[in-house]
Amino acid sequence: MKKIANSIRAKVTLTFISILCFSCAVSLGFALVLDKIFKYLNIYFYVGEKDITQIVLLIITLIICALIGSITVFYVTKHIIKPIKQLSDSTKEIAKGNFDIKIKAKCEDEIGVLANNFNSMIEELKSMEYLRKDFMSSVSHEFKTPIASIQGFVEILKDKNLPRERFEEYTDIIIEETKRLNNLCSNILRLSRLDNQVIQNEIKRFSLDEQIRKTILLLEDQWTQKDLELNIELEELTYDGDEELIQQIWLNLISNAIKFSNSKGKINISLKTFDKKVIVEIEDYGIGISEEGKSRIYEKFYQEDTSRAEEGNGLGLAIVKRIVEICQGTITFESNIGEGTKFIITLPIIEN
Repeated sequence: MKKIANSIRAKVTLTFISILCFSCAVSLGFALVLDKIFKYLNIYFYVGEKDITQIVLLIITLIICALIGSITVFYVTKHIIKPIKQLSDSTKEIAKGNFDIKIKAKCEDEIGVLANNFNSMIEELKSMEYLRKDFMSSVSHEFKTPIASIQGFVEILKDKNLPRERFEEYTDIIIEETKRLNNLCSNILRLSRLDNQVIQNEIKRFSLDEQIRKTILLLEDQWTQKDLELNIELEELTYDGDEELIQQIWLNLISNAIKFSNSKGKINISLKTFDKKVIVEIEDYGIGISEEGKSRIYEKFYQEDTSRAEEGNGLGLAIVKRIVEICQGTITFESNIGEGTKFIITLPIIEN
């Protein structure tokens, strides 16, 4: 931006010098022609007995120079100021929330570059505003469903003649919905923090294979309820990284693998090192991901299987992807409908 400003300043200065030289040259030429005409027509100007013809010619020359300079400056300034005024007017519109504007850059000089950059900025802001509105809409929808459910069951619980078994059933539903709300709030806050985080905050040495084992034990209730077979192959590895942050990767991916696995199915979890990188694969043999889902899998609040919406809020994979990016790693997946999904996480091994 500073470079463009300096370039514009230099261009304006050069333009005005050129205008001045042009005006002087034209005026001088006109004065010479006028002098010859005066001499040819024998026209002279006197004040008393003093000949002031040259002074009159000088005054005429200065007037012509001023007129030519003013007219030229007017048109050149209009050419320079017009796009700058458009920029100024556009910033006012953006401040009002209008992102449907575009500056027409007719030239390819510094002003044109500035206008094109401004148009690119408007497109970015427009995209961000769309994402913000979409995010708010999704959040509102995600909160509305459990809140409406809680409200409905609380109103039913006010019935004093409600049987005890129904009372306990509805109370359990309310508890589950409040847990869902709490989980949603936690994930939104976590994702918000991650969006503003660039690097791992607390890097320390820990056992990565032990961390994955502990994560599997934390989710034991979930995979035992489905009677799943877990095949675990973990290479022993001491890793340097943000332990708490990295654990969120395994919690979300293993939880998803359990959720989308069929009863009495199996899940493969492996950890190995290759070429100064950690490679973790988590594979299930469940429902798989559709072609549409493959392109939207990391979108916030996107859920491939809406019949399982009560089990999640569509933020897990967005969180995982962001954490992997912070760790300077990569996340990929392979999936086929009805055959299952395999997520592959690659993390760099940090050398002290």
